[in-house]
Formats: sequence, structure tokens, C-alpha cells
Amino acid sequence: MEWVAKWWHQPDHFDWLSGYLQTRGMAAPMRRGMAIVAASLALVPINALWGPASIDDRIALAFAVVAALAGLSLAVLWLKRWPTRTESVLFAAIGSATIAFGCLWQAQPLIGLMSCTALAVSGGYIAFFHTARYMLVNFVLAMTVGAWQAVRLASEGEAVLALSGYFLVLELNVGVPFAIQVIVRSLGTDLLRSDRDPLTGLLNRRAFTHAVVGRLVARADRAYLAVALIDLDRFKAINDVHGHASGDAALVDVAEALTAACADTALLCRMGGEEFLIADIVTEAVPTEWAKGLCAAVTSTPFRVTASVGTATVPLRDVRSEQADETFQRLVTDADTAMYAAKRRGGNQIQHATRAST
Repeated sequence: MEWVAKWWHQPDHFDWLSGYLQTRGMAAPMRRGMAIVAASLALVPINALWGPASIDDRIALAFAVVAALAGLSLAVLWLKRWPTRTESVLFAAIGSATIAFGCLWQAQPLIGLMSCTALAVSGGYIAFFHTARYMLVNFVLAMTVGAWQAVRLASEGEAVLALSGYFLVLELNVGVPFAIQVIVRSLGTDLLRSDRDPLTGLLNRRAFTHAVVGRLVARADRAYLAVALIDLDRFKAINDVHGHASGDAALVDVAEALTAACADTALLCRMGGEEFLIADIVTEAVPTEWAKGLCAAVTSTPFRVTASVGTATVPLRDVRSEQADETFQRLVTDADTAMYAAKRRGGNQIQHATRAST
């Protein structure tokens, strides 16, 4: 069905949600909460030693120690900084695997079956930040382990209890993650509608800021965040000679040309008037070819307008999550200064700001 295919191919929401939480001051409380959740895995060995009996105590204890070490490591990560997307997926995977193994290894099938409801928690986290594919993996884990324990329980003469318990596992592992995903998707849709420039369809400044801050928070090492500020040269002449309708058409053409020239990872914003902002992850501290491509894209439009392009970069490994917004504002300021330097030299050229990349 069409809606299933659409749901299955929905993109990850980790970056924009990271930026949304960061710019609204909710990232730090979220990190502390997730650190507590991760650290709670240190209790798994205690449960293995003194909790309900398992099928094999030695294997259960060995796994519990590994889970505890992983949990404490992830807790330190959450306290130190916001994780990358890959680290976030790893966090969810460890949580799901720990719960699933604990449920599978229970000697008493009723305890194992009821414990599968806890996979709704990891499913909810995945639904909040990640994709349907990861949700499906968590769901299959819950239903497979739950089915095994339900069969064991039914074989002991508790068929009705097994059926009702399995239905509870199904209900929670479907209802909780899907309810969270619907809320997140609705939030994203509302933000998308309110955060687009009505003329060009590009992000406005507020949405662009949220998205870029998300990139800084969920950063990748050995790469740079590059920001380009683009100002069209002598754009007022188009409005004066051809009228404002032609000026609007020229802005739409420029927006389309810049979008086509950028990679899928780029974020594009119309700041207002004839100014545009672009951000992307690059591998060079001075992204000359990237900037030249943007300048050439503007020139290729039907109105043959030119642009002054100022760029600034920052190494992602040097950015602390709590400084992401400040770092972004500095990048824009430096790119703006570089853009004006290019404009003073006659326009239709690029200039890189050296301060941000050092």
C-alpha cells in the first residue's frame, strides 16, 4: 500500500530534532535524562545475580557485565556531549539487545513475556529520533522473544495467560512507538509549513538556524561545517528596469539553481531580499571549489545575475554542543564579512573568512 511505502521511506529525523532541542534549551536536560537511562544498565549484573532465575546463570552474568560496561560508556558520552546519529543508533541497539536478551534468558516464561513490554521504551526512542527500519527491528525482537515465552507459558497449561500477555506486548510495542512517531512527524510537518520562504520555498532564517545547529550538535569528526553567504550583485537594477515581478522570478531561478548545484546534504535558506545562506558538510577547511560552484550556479540563471559569495568553516570536532548556536552565529558573521570583501572587489567572486576555520 502507498501509505506503507511512504512510511517506510521516511527520512531520519535525528538532525533536525537535535537542532530543535538545542535551540530551545532542551538538549542539556535530554542528555542528562538519557545518561541516567544508559547508566541504569549497570543494574543488569545485580539482577543477574539476585533477580529471577535465568536459563544459564553464567551466560546471563557475562552478558550482564558487558551490558553494564556499555551502558556506563554511553552514559559518559551523553554527559559529555550530544551523540552523533551513529552513536544514537548504537545506544538504541544496545538498549534493545539488552532487554531482548534479558527477556529471552528468563527461566520463568511469564516474567520473560511481561519483560518484553520494556522494548516499547527502546522502540519509542527509535521512533522519536530514527527511521521505520530501526523501529521494525525493535518490533521483530519484541514479538519474536515474546512469542517464544508465550509458547513456553502455554505449554505449562497457561494458554489464556500466554495469549493475553502476548497481546499486551503487541499492543505496547505497536502503540507507543507509532504514537511517538505520529507526534514527531506532525511537529515536523508544522515546522516545515511555517519555516519556508513563501517565494522560493527555501528555509527561512529560523528554520535554517535550527537545522544547522542540529548538524553541529550531531557532528562527525574529521569534517567541517561550511557556511556560504550569497548576495546578488546589483540586484536592484532588475527591479528598477524590469519590475518587481521579474525580480521575484530571478530570485526563484537563483533558488532553483543553487538547490540543483548543492548536494542532498546541504541546507539552503533565503535570508531576505537578495541574500541566501547555504550550509553543508565539507572535507576542506577552505572550500574553494564548493564556493565557486555556488557562484557559477547563480550566473547560469536566465537573468544572468552574478553574486558575491563569502564562506566560513569550522571543524566539527571542535564544536561543543552547548556552544553550537554561538558557533553558528559566528560562522554567519564571518561569512558576511567575507561576502562584503568580495563585493568591494567588484562582485561575481568568492572570499573565504580565515578566522572561523582556524
